[in-house]
Amino acid sequence: MPGEQDRSRLFEPGWDDNPTWEGSTELFTDLGEAQAFAAGAYIEALYGNDEADGELAWVKEGEEDWRLTEAGQPTGVSIGTRAVRGTVAAVALRAQLSLASEFRVPLPDAGAGGYGEVVVKRQQDGPGDRWAVTDGADTGLRAWVDGEGWRHVTDIGRAVAFRHTREEALLLAHQVAEIEATCYGAEIDALGVESQDGESQ
Repeated sequence: MPGEQDRSRLFEPGWDDNPTWEGSTELFTDLGEAQAFAAGAYIEALYGNDEADGELAWVKEGEEDWRLTEAGQPTGVSIGTRAVRGTVAAVALRAQLSLASEFRVPLPDAGAGGYGEVVVKRQQDGPGDRWAVTDGADTGLRAWVDGEGWRHVTDIGRAVAFRHTREEALLLAHQVAEIEATCYGAEIDALGVESQDGESQ
């Protein structure tokens, strides 16, 4: 029945002794998808292309975990299995979130200026799962940098722009949305005062 509790499995890629790789933030409901993601990240990080030097294969470790091997030798990349108790729908939602590449956070109380938003973007290339808080522009994309505000990604580099986990970026995006709404409101108020001064002269 709907809402019934179920014990489901989620598959979590990991890379031993590689603290810069954030693949462990990804959770998959399908083992094959988890293995494809982890192997792709491994190839990209070590070879920078679509092919490894040696043949890649997955071998089972223990009851439910897997290890990536290259040319018969174990690598640091593995797939761990998590047993998750919860509704099937909740587990599916978590898996769907892991596939998202963008989140839009609207500015609160945009008022007369209409709709505004802060866009959280996922890095589309490179290993790991890194996110940036951006203005969402199609060209001249800017990212929010603490202590500096909006900076063009071309000026600061992608490593600086895409430096957050998904959770960190979403939290920061809500804070930036509040800041932007406050600044925009102040601009509107200032324009209103200038308009009234002009009419009174």
